[in-house]
Amino acid sequence: MAPEIPSRQLFIGGEWVVPVRGERIPVICPATELQIGDIPAGTSEDVDIAVKAAREAFARNKGQDWSRASGKHRAKYLRAIAAKVRTGTFLVWLSEYICYQLQ
Repeated sequence: MAPEIPSRQLFIGGEWVVPVRGERIPVICPATELQIGDIPAGTSEDVDIAVKAAREAFARNKGQDWSRASGKHRAKYLRAIAAKVRTGTFLVWLSEYICYQLQ
């Protein structure tokens, strides 16, 4: 059995939201051709909403929260992001390895 990918949404305006059209795209294991999950199918409407939310957030404080934050504070966030990236890379490798083993 292929590993199941957790269901995700779009992160817009500081919240996890369902795509405007509510559609999802299946994720297929190339080795087994089995569906192992799905991802949100963002559309141009979702992009418009995300861009508007980003512009509003920037207009609120012109990015000053981040620029005024201490290096220690910013490092905390950047390390957390880096850890997620490393974990995500590992999970992609692991799912590909498991799919390969199922051939």
